[in-house]
Amino acid sequence: MSIRHHHPADDAGFDALVQVVPVLVDLVPAGDAFDFPARTLLHAGPPFDAPASVPAAVLNSAAAAAVFEGWAADREDALVRLRSGDLTLAAAQDYRCAVPLASVLSPSQFVQVVHDANRPDRRAFSSLNGGNGPALRLGLPTPNVVHHLRWLNGAFANAIRPGCRRGTALIPIADFALTMGDDLHGRTAAATARLVETLSSGNAWPSMATDFLDASPSFFLNLWMAATKCILSGAEGMQDCSLVSALGANGHQVGIQLAGRPGHWVRSPSSPPRGRLEAGITPQERLPAIGDSALIEASGLGAMGFEHSPPQRESFADFMSHPPAELARALLMAPHPAFARSKARFGLAARQAVASGHDLIVALGIIDIEGRRGRIGGGLWSSTPELFQRALEGLHPTPVHP
Repeated sequence: MSIRHHHPADDAGFDALVQVVPVLVDLVPAGDAFDFPARTLLHAGPPFDAPASVPAAVLNSAAAAAVFEGWAADREDALVRLRSGDLTLAAAQDYRCAVPLASVLSPSQFVQVVHDANRPDRRAFSSLNGGNGPALRLGLPTPNVVHHLRWLNGAFANAIRPGCRRGTALIPIADFALTMGDDLHGRTAAATARLVETLSSGNAWPSMATDFLDASPSFFLNLWMAATKCILSGAEGMQDCSLVSALGANGHQVGIQLAGRPGHWVRSPSSPPRGRLEAGITPQERLPAIGDSALIEASGLGAMGFEHSPPQRESFADFMSHPPAELARALLMAPHPAFARSKARFGLAARQAVASGHDLIVALGIIDIEGRRGRIGGGLWSSTPELFQRALEGLHPTPVHP
């Protein structure tokens, strides 16, 4: 099968995907945004197959969120409740949420609500980016993580909430940012600056909010994860469609869902990203890949879009299997018509991934496997076509007529 001729179901899925118009419309507690399961914390990637599979970093984040919610008195109490089953863990993407790295989402945390302007009942959610301080995504065991959660979901969220409710179209920001050297995953500085300019227009933000955002060039990342989840869901439910609609890792396994089988995870063991580690860190200290931000590569950006970002392309050149533009042509279906300036390609189809023989490349932060030091580097995780082949085996073979 030529990778230049797509299956009719994948063509139909791509046509549906590019009709999605993601718009930021609200900032509300997660428990008010959707039917949040009781005494549950939502994590990145597929569900854990056993309690012993949960990495230390995720346990640390879950404990901090439990204290933040008032479900536990302190970290030790929270860990006891998690181990006993009094508190449970579930996959965020199964609730149309996306969380970064070792983070978890709890019902009192604010989520950015993104809906499809063409079909407002299609929605996706993400927590606020925690910036460069003791952010929940780092999986740290210290009490200041809880303090930061309270500030982020209190004073800060209240300051930016009016701007979030104005209705901000996100593809124009993303398209502009790609022309400015962002890849919309590891590098989002131009997108963050444009977003802050849009949200703050006409609002007198307190200096603490402005100072935090000035020091947080990755703030757009979580929002774009929700936008990406919203976009990819456009093809969900289309029979035999092999477009990837979910992709993430939990530090133990990586999981994928295809649009033709929504809700069905296909998993494989997660390996650590390859990349540059901080001084004194050994390769054995890397946690296997973790985070829902892999969704961005599943759409076609991030490492798959390094051709738009010379700084990222140069930084990761030693770890790339093929030139970024070659990977994008081999793995992604076509340019997204709404990305008129950047002409970014979108649409990762499992059929095309298998036919191409190329690995999917995902840029990820590297987390300390012991859950003590947080982020210890940055690198690339790659998936062989075998994962896509196994996902394809579950699709219905019935032909689809557009």
